[in-house]
Amino acid sequence: MLFKIFRKNHTTANVELKDNNQLSALKLAAEKTADEFGLDAQTVQSSLFASAAQEPTILNDRVVYMFVTSDKKHKAHSMTLTFKNPVAWGNDRIPVDYMIVGVLPDGAGQEDADQLKEHIANKVNENADKLDDIRFNDSELNKFNQSFTE
Repeated sequence: MLFKIFRKNHTTANVELKDNNQLSALKLAAEKTADEFGLDAQTVQSSLFASAAQEPTILNDRVVYMFVTSDKKHKAHSMTLTFKNPVAWGNDRIPVDYMIVGVLPDGAGQEDADQLKEHIANKVNENADKLDDIRFNDSELNKFNQSFTE
């Protein structure tokens, strides 16, 4: 099990956005997702913006979840960002301090997307009382993010 130590951590804790708004958060998430998974930044950004245009999935009144698909991926992945200052999200301007991006293979159907979302929602709810601590702790955030796709 030694190889697990070298696994790339797809998380960034305590991000401070220059412009603390949804657009900045989306652009940063697109950049990070593209970078982390070796994807085309423009494609990821278009996909995230399309996802954001839908009714947002807000978990536990503080976590926004979105997903993108990629022909370069063969299984589900996730990336998690936490914000130093909550970002007002959607028409209801819900203050979110976590953003989770699911990355699904292109062939993934609605059922796969729903399953990943449900699994992530369950993990968020299971850890609801720890979210404040996890938010600023890199290693805890990594474990939390890894639990989404294990």
